[in-house]
Amino acid sequence: MRQATDRRVNLAANTTIYPLFDAYRHAFNTPELQSWFLSKGMALSTVVVKPDSVTGSVTRDGVTSVQTFTTSDASGWWEASARLRAAARSLDPDGAGLPYADLTGSTFSRNAVMRWYGVQPPASDSNVTQAQQALAAADWSAPEKKAELDTRVHTARQAIDALDERAHLAGVLTQHITDKPDEQAVELAELAVPVSNSSGLTRNEAGKVGISDALQAYGLSLPKTVGELRNTVRWLTTVLPPPAPLGNYSGLLGRTWAPGDLSIADKAALAAVGDTPTDDNSGDAMLVLLNTGGILDRNTPEDLRAQAEHFISQMLSDPLVLLLGDSLAFDQRFRGASGTRQLSDAERKQWIIAAIKLKIDPQTPGRPGTIAGYDLYQPGNSGRSMAEVRADLEAHLKQNKLLDPRAAPLVAHLLLASAAPEFLVRGIPDTLRMGSPEWADLRLGVMFAERQGGAGVSRAMSYAQVMALSRLDPRTPEEAAILDNYGMAALLDWGLMQGVYTRPADGRYTPQMYQQAKEAFDAQRTQLLQALNHFNVALPTREKRAIENLRHVFPDLSVEQIKALRVYIADPNERRNQKLSEPVTRPLVETYMTGDLVEGRWMLLTPGQALPKSPTRKTPFDFNQGLSKADQDAIDANVRALNAKIAQLPNVQAQLPAEVDTYLANLKQGLSTVTKRMIANLPLADRQALELGKVELFALREQVDGVPTLDQTPDQVEERRGRKGTLIRCEHLGVIRYFEVFPDKLLIIKRDDLPDTLTLGGELQNDTKVYGRWAPTKTKLQNGLEEPFDFVAYSSDAVPRPGVKSPHVIIEKIGDTLPAAPSTEQSDMQTVVPNSFSSARTQSIVERLMQGNFVHHRDTTLQLAQGKLPLEQQRELSAHRDQVLLGMIPFVGAIMDLAQGNVVEGTRGLIIDTVGAIIGGAGSTLNALFKSTKVVAPFGAKAFRVLEKGVSVVSGFLNPLDGTADLLTGVAKGIFSLPKLLSKAPTPSLVTTLGSVEEKMRTCLGVSRVLNQPPPAPSPAGQRATHNGHNYSVPVQAVQIGTYWYATDPTTHLPIGTPLDGFKPLNATAA
Repeated sequence: MRQATDRRVNLAANTTIYPLFDAYRHAFNTPELQSWFLSKGMALSTVVVKPDSVTGSVTRDGVTSVQTFTTSDASGWWEASARLRAAARSLDPDGAGLPYADLTGSTFSRNAVMRWYGVQPPASDSNVTQAQQALAAADWSAPEKKAELDTRVHTARQAIDALDERAHLAGVLTQHITDKPDEQAVELAELAVPVSNSSGLTRNEAGKVGISDALQAYGLSLPKTVGELRNTVRWLTTVLPPPAPLGNYSGLLGRTWAPGDLSIADKAALAAVGDTPTDDNSGDAMLVLLNTGGILDRNTPEDLRAQAEHFISQMLSDPLVLLLGDSLAFDQRFRGASGTRQLSDAERKQWIIAAIKLKIDPQTPGRPGTIAGYDLYQPGNSGRSMAEVRADLEAHLKQNKLLDPRAAPLVAHLLLASAAPEFLVRGIPDTLRMGSPEWADLRLGVMFAERQGGAGVSRAMSYAQVMALSRLDPRTPEEAAILDNYGMAALLDWGLMQGVYTRPADGRYTPQMYQQAKEAFDAQRTQLLQALNHFNVALPTREKRAIENLRHVFPDLSVEQIKALRVYIADPNERRNQKLSEPVTRPLVETYMTGDLVEGRWMLLTPGQALPKSPTRKTPFDFNQGLSKADQDAIDANVRALNAKIAQLPNVQAQLPAEVDTYLANLKQGLSTVTKRMIANLPLADRQALELGKVELFALREQVDGVPTLDQTPDQVEERRGRKGTLIRCEHLGVIRYFEVFPDKLLIIKRDDLPDTLTLGGELQNDTKVYGRWAPTKTKLQNGLEEPFDFVAYSSDAVPRPGVKSPHVIIEKIGDTLPAAPSTEQSDMQTVVPNSFSSARTQSIVERLMQGNFVHHRDTTLQLAQGKLPLEQQRELSAHRDQVLLGMIPFVGAIMDLAQGNVVEGTRGLIIDTVGAIIGGAGSTLNALFKSTKVVAPFGAKAFRVLEKGVSVVSGFLNPLDGTADLLTGVAKGIFSLPKLLSKAPTPSLVTTLGSVEEKMRTCLGVSRVLNQPPPAPSPAGQRATHNGHNYSVPVQAVQIGTYWYATDPTTHLPIGTPLDGFKPLNATAA
């Protein structure tokens, strides 16, 4: 080493670092990662890998620039680089950065090798001598040092091998799933799978272990049914991003104080920093940091919102900003993770973030979902998109006179990360509505990610990835309790938004409210699942009913064998006199369907059976020679046997109308349920108007051309009826609203462009018509008008097109008007949230809609069932049923198109059986899909469970107080503090037990904190003795430094945070 410039050095195969280097270069050259670099156009020779990012030269359209991709952006880096990051984490403990390594040689960065062995590389040529001396003095053979280096290698090898083993294990298990129902038993005990040398499991001579042992290593038990097997594969294929470098931007602002957090006094002091107004009134001294480097000057609000993570990181990385963070911490006598006042960049950044957040909201972190006085989960936001609510939040933040309005998108990002992180998930569908079951599922998935992977990880995830987490089934009652805990706050807010109860005066939910919300959620879910089952039933047809009846009299034959049976007219005289248009041999099923299968007329022919024939005439005069007696006896016996079966067969023609009526009734019930749900998901003002206002329903049809009104037949009118859509007019408090309802499209459209008064009945036109030889008669023609509706959507499966007008349309009223609520009641209920899904008014609206303009007319449906309409129409009905099934699962509709067989990137954690469930169901009927697997749990079916009877871990644990139900947070930080009002409080040992279960879940998901966090910092020599005590109500261990008491980190036992302002040693407390 003669100069500071880094160069490549050769690594011998027998060195300690070599196995880690070898793992790193192999991880770098996997097809998946190479494909990722190719897709970005990044030159491998320029790559620098850091703990949470990769940087390199990217060439696009002939222009080369240096770009950085992170584990928290939408580039896909965190998904593609899992193995590489596992190796790099141990190979580069300082996070300085590693270059590309190919497979052809054994050379690597000299500086990286030096850092790995604990020697600082020279920063300049003047430091070369110092580095040479350090290298000469280093003793890497010392037992302690060698053990530390070996541990790094083993840790990386374990992490990489675990990723490979999980993927292989999931692949092996998936082979036993395809096209099997959940309840089917599986026998897997004899399976064996290969494992790595680092697994620690005892392998047989072939290097394999039993499947039970392999699963147990990840906290999974051996599945006994296909349903359990699917859930096991879900857990094995679920992946989480690495922890966010700055978490949820609340590293110093815990909702419940813990060692390292700011105290109330600290927050007040930090919020007051820079309060002195400037002469140019340029804003608060802390908040102007948001325009560091001209970030606000150079970017649009849309760019700031879409790339908030990038711009915040850019601002926090500025040297002057970091210096200010150091100054703020120094003023408060803050000690970092090292136990000293020498802070890392991450700690400096957290001080800047805390100062900015406290400037905007001095109460941060407040109640979840509340930011600077704005309640994101207020009932008024129910039914709105998340983008609309975020826009309202930004408008609210702009009212703060200290804040540059242009900075609102960045500040909203900082505050939402901890108050409502679901708003920052990537790719949320525009159709997702606040207060809907899907929204509750989203919040559950986000909470799962944040608790399992670390605060802030959900910001790196897509909507599909987050929603996949909410579909995981618990494997034990304890896990069920934890998942219920994760979803509790969302469920309570859902109940408030749905009008199940009103917000208490003190803003705190009660256990009774939780029970109400759970019952309402379960009732709504049950109805929606029933609707799904109704939609999954095909239209009964005459052929299906005939085959089912025939199977009762031919129990030993399959459906295909019954279809192959034929009947033959037994009487030769009848055969001779049969019309040429009437065949003497017909399929059995067809004969039964048409009503021609009568006793005494037919004999049964099995496939391949020859027709009975008379003997060949020996002379031209043998006219009357019949069958032999034996043949005739066989025919007679055949006819008698068939007669016995025919006598048992019901009249299939008479059965069909009742079955069609049952089918239509079930379909009507299902569509009624989803229509109620669509109404319940409307914005609050619209729900109030429908609940309290005057409501009228209207149907649309086309005119009957050239036929006088007196001559029009019901069939002619029905043929032109638009049964796919219904128009609702609502008048409330002087405001008129219109809604187009398309039940089987699962769509409600609010129309703000329609006139206050509709023209009903079209227009009548005088006409003259001559009937026979009579004199001309004056008649009336009912003509339609051009109306601002897309009649194609009203009469077909097409989606309504905005701005379309349709000619010759007649609007007709359906049923009576639903009167408005009394004026006194209206004034009293203006602020009340109606429980629209369960209300009598919603039920009345839906009943009128279903009775007056149901999507299918009975006569038309009966003709389809009888097979009288063309085959194409029958296929269209079947295809439409599949579309409704897909639409009933909004999550599937949002992330994948099953009908086309396309699976959007990022759904690996969702897909249970890729070949059987997804690809196998694509482009065909979905019956097999629904029978083989529940791809997802629709309508939040797995979000919130009523726990099994006898589960003892949740009776008091699930009582939510103080607006939050998260009792496990303290366990993660090594403390435990009960909410003040918690009734039937669980014991600390119970919560600690659940905390250990939570950690086992992390191990199962491959995100155990052991792998995610660096090893504890070594304790300095002469470490001070700790003292047990309480800082206000929180038990802590503390050390005294000078005149100040500091809490100790539960992991490293080093002093951390600001001086305690309420600490009392245990002996003083006891006194």
